[in-house]
Amino acid sequence: MDFINSFKEWFKENQRDIMIAFLIIVVATLSFGLGYLANREFTRAPIIIEKCS
Repeated sequence: MDFINSFKEWFKENQRDIMIAFLIIVVATLSFGLGYLANREFTRAPIIIEKCS
């Protein structure tokens, strides 16, 4: 019971920092996912080297 109460107090004291960290993680994940989806749509022709100089 004491652990639960101490965790609640710690969470209340650090709630702002926890939310900021959570938002940063969500934005980074969404940015990575959108970038990955955007790059998948474009199929590029492979680079072919015909002669060595």
